Amino acid sequence: MNRSASIHAGDEARESERESLLKRVAELDRSLEQALVTAEDAQEEARLLAADRLQLEEEMTAQRHEIAALRERLTLSETRRAELRDALEESDQRLNTLRRDESHLSEELQTSYEELQVLTEELEEANADLERRVEERTVQLAESERRFRTLFEAMDEGFLLADVLFDGDRATDVLYLEMNPAAQRMTGEDFVGRRLREISPAFEDHWYEVFGRAARDGEPTRTELYAGPLEKWISFYVFKVGAPEQRRIAVIFRDVTERKRTQEQLKRAKEAAEAANRAKTKFLAAASHDLRQPIQAAALYAHVLLGSVGADPIAQESLNRLKASIDSLNGMLSGLLDLSRLEAGVIEVSVTDFSPTALMTRLAEEFRGVAEASSIELRCRPSRLAVCTDPHLLERMLRNLLSNAIAHGRPKGTDGKGMDGRGRVLVGCRRRADGVEFQVWDNGPGIPEDAREAIFEEFRQLKNPERNATQGFGLGLSIVSRIAHLLGTEVTLRSWVGSGSVFSVTVPYARKPATGAAAVPAVSREPRLKGRTVLLVEDDEQVRRSMTMMLKRWGLRVVAVSSAGELAATLPSLRRPHVVLTDYRLPGGDSGRSVVELVRQRWPVPGIIITGDTAPERLREAMSLGCRLLHKPVLPADLAGALGEVLPS
Repeated sequence: MNRSASIHAGDEARESERESLLKRVAELDRSLEQALVTAEDAQEEARLLAADRLQLEEEMTAQRHEIAALRERLTLSETRRAELRDALEESDQRLNTLRRDESHLSEELQTSYEELQVLTEELEEANADLERRVEERTVQLAESERRFRTLFEAMDEGFLLADVLFDGDRATDVLYLEMNPAAQRMTGEDFVGRRLREISPAFEDHWYEVFGRAARDGEPTRTELYAGPLEKWISFYVFKVGAPEQRRIAVIFRDVTERKRTQEQLKRAKEAAEAANRAKTKFLAAASHDLRQPIQAAALYAHVLLGSVGADPIAQESLNRLKASIDSLNGMLSGLLDLSRLEAGVIEVSVTDFSPTALMTRLAEEFRGVAEASSIELRCRPSRLAVCTDPHLLERMLRNLLSNAIAHGRPKGTDGKGMDGRGRVLVGCRRRADGVEFQVWDNGPGIPEDAREAIFEEFRQLKNPERNATQGFGLGLSIVSRIAHLLGTEVTLRSWVGSGSVFSVTVPYARKPATGAAAVPAVSREPRLKGRTVLLVEDDEQVRRSMTMMLKRWGLRVVAVSSAGELAATLPSLRRPHVVLTDYRLPGGDSGRSVVELVRQRWPVPGIIITGDTAPERLREAMSLGCRLLHKPVLPADLAGALGEVLPS
């Protein structure tokens, strides 16, 4: 019993323990199931957290980039802020300045307002006066129109009013609207209401070109053209009239056929005379050269004979006559050579400052023996005034004037001037406003009024009809006149028949030497140079730049180009210059001459040519163009002087 009970009790205890274990297993299963669910939830949450972490990392990377960009923008903003701060400070300064200017402007505006009130009152008065004058002018215009109509009918010149007809830009015909009686007389018919091609298809194309230019471009033209159908030369002035859109012209003209015929005859005569003169010049030059050698030989032979003739009076007289003939012929050839060189223009002028005292004294001593042999008292009154000219050419002029006075200025016999019948010749100087006047006086028979121009012609002598060689050959005064012209002066003559004559030549005073700073271009103080325009053509860049700077410093406006080609390209857009300053040798074979001629196709302006070529051809070429020629290197004072001379006042 106790054992059964004990076994039963043990079974119950095991059953109870099994149930308890089953309960715990069930609880553990539930806990495990719950833990599995919790683990799944945690795993899902971990996955979500990992995804959130990746997203956050991407966002942080983007934020880092944005922060870097913001830092750059912040740096730029700081820089801009500093710039704006400086600009603000500058603006504050400018604002303060503007406020001061505004204050001054307000005062000026107030003053201007007061002046405007005064001007308004004056304008009202002027307007009333203008209305009155308009009424008067209307009456005057009516009277002027009546007078114009009277003049239109009575004027000697022909007058035409016409419309030019075009095909594109080409003038094709001319429709005449009005013409005065003088035009009808010169043309022989009435053109009003008719076209030029209808009047005669034979009218030359140049009429349409000139009329078309005036009507289309407003370019007035004054010229002379030949009208074939009329068989006349017409001198006319054509200009545009009417509104700008109209192609209307007015023509004032006259018949110059007879004058053209006369001019043509004179032209042919002049060409023939010039050809003869050139032939004469060539002959004189060649003859003087070819004959000088045998004359020199003859003079030497005569000198040899002088010691061989002994005391034979006939031989001595013959030899003296031979020597006189040789000297006369040599003098004539020298005169012919000078004349031919002057006519050929190959004598170069070398101007310098010098005192003429020694020159005059030497000439007086040289001619004193000749004068005494002719019973003439020669006196010299030199001057200490310095002059500016060519000393050799001045000496030649004075030499010829002295020789002429001694040869032709003697009084006749004892009834001449002076108690002893002696002739008197004086060479001296006088101070004049424009220079020193050199004078040669004589007390000879004087020169009649009607012969005072003829004595300056070649081979003209008043008192030598038999052509006595001892009295010269009539070339001295002609050479003096030509040399004076070459030096830019002239020979003047005063004469009193029966009392004597005086020949005078005036040359400029010596130039004043430059001193220190005062020598810096006087041009800068010359008002007539300021504001003028110089067209400079120089291929050397450094010379062009330095020349431009110097000219601008003098107050001149400068248009500088490097070549004739560049000048041709820019010329249409240029305004008219006052002077052309050009180098002679330019690129492409062009020259200063081509530059001056190119510019003068548009405007008649003066020119200055600069060259390093000292050949006489350059001087002649510049003279033929009417230009000044300066040789390199050109001093500023010389250039300033040349500009002052060629620029119009």
